[in-house]
Amino acid sequence: MRDRILPATWALLISLTFFVGVIRAQAPSAVQIFMPNGDRPARELRFTLTRDDGRVETVFTDSKGKFQLTGDLNRDREYEITIDGDGRTFETTSARLRLLRASVTYLPVFLRPYKGQPRPSNGVIDVAALEADVPPEARSRYIGAMKLLGEGQAGAAIFALKATIEVYPRYLRALNDLGVLYLKLNQLEEAADVLRKAIKINKRFQFARLNLGVVLNRQGKSAEATEILFSLYKETPTLPGLSVPLAEALIGSGRLADAKRILRETIAGGKLEETHQVEAHYKLAVALSCEENYGEAIGELQKAITLDPNAANAHLLLGGAYLQLRRYAEAESELLRAYKLGGAEMGNAQLFLGRLYVDQQKFELAQRAFEQYLKDVPGAPNIAQVQGALERIKAALAKDPIKN
Repeated sequence: MRDRILPATWALLISLTFFVGVIRAQAPSAVQIFMPNGDRPARELRFTLTRDDGRVETVFTDSKGKFQLTGDLNRDREYEITIDGDGRTFETTSARLRLLRASVTYLPVFLRPYKGQPRPSNGVIDVAALEADVPPEARSRYIGAMKLLGEGQAGAAIFALKATIEVYPRYLRALNDLGVLYLKLNQLEEAADVLRKAIKINKRFQFARLNLGVVLNRQGKSAEATEILFSLYKETPTLPGLSVPLAEALIGSGRLADAKRILRETIAGGKLEETHQVEAHYKLAVALSCEENYGEAIGELQKAITLDPNAANAHLLLGGAYLQLRRYAEAESELLRAYKLGGAEMGNAQLFLGRLYVDQQKFELAQRAFEQYLKDVPGAPNIAQVQGALERIKAALAKDPIKN
């Protein structure tokens, strides 16, 4: 009876994991961008790829101006490449690239020198520099809103911040803080709307741009978050709190190499606060897991847990990595620890425990784990599949009880 239910259940559970396979192929074609004087760029450059079917992709080079066409980009087709001018060093430059089957193409692109008058640098701005323009009434209302927030009265603080902005609609600090408060309350649409207003008032306002990137990550809008945060990173790579959300956006966009590079550079810099160190190691482990590099992922997760033994997400991902390597005892220990720390918020731990117990043919334990998962994550998109697996397990156990 075990042999009858195991294959179907196993196939289901493989599809439920969050690990992403990597297609290994020949070396991809590449574009190398050069500055007008022939040097390689000293930073990442953004450009667009317009495919012959009309689809437009926005991508970034590495820090030396190179971009590899991997995955879906590395197929038989023709691209038009457009690098927008920076208004100081080079003009907008275009080139065409044609990829042919079973061949590797290397396209050098030399940027056209800029011939106009340099425009002002798009630097960053410190919000404190704008405080002199804030009317006394607005400043007083803002102070009152912060007092309410300090007292834990989030609803009243929101009302007070809105009143502050009505007095002075260009109050960047108030707009930013209102957006952050909405973010903390998980009111993401409201947060994004307020932060976009702040950026519209002053595009150089770095705090609102960073916080909007965080909101977009939470909304699953990785491509937009990447564009906003990478632009900020090019301007101010050492901005505190930037590297981890940027890496998260890059992972969501499938740009794992960029995410790993930024996280490793940030960790090596040794300037992160402990909380951010934990998050950086965790995000690096996520990127490594997406590449099925579970050995290195385990090392990063162990570092995160050493810094914070109560990091439930790290225990969950560590348990998943052990499970992929069939190190079942370690996987079970970590998954149970994650669930103990996070409860229903770590409901996925029960999903992975269910898979682990199916692997070991402990079907009664698998049944309990899947049932708990359905209680903890009632809105999960895989409910129908898990319920189907449960029915098969229950039917098998009714005919051939298995003692665990």
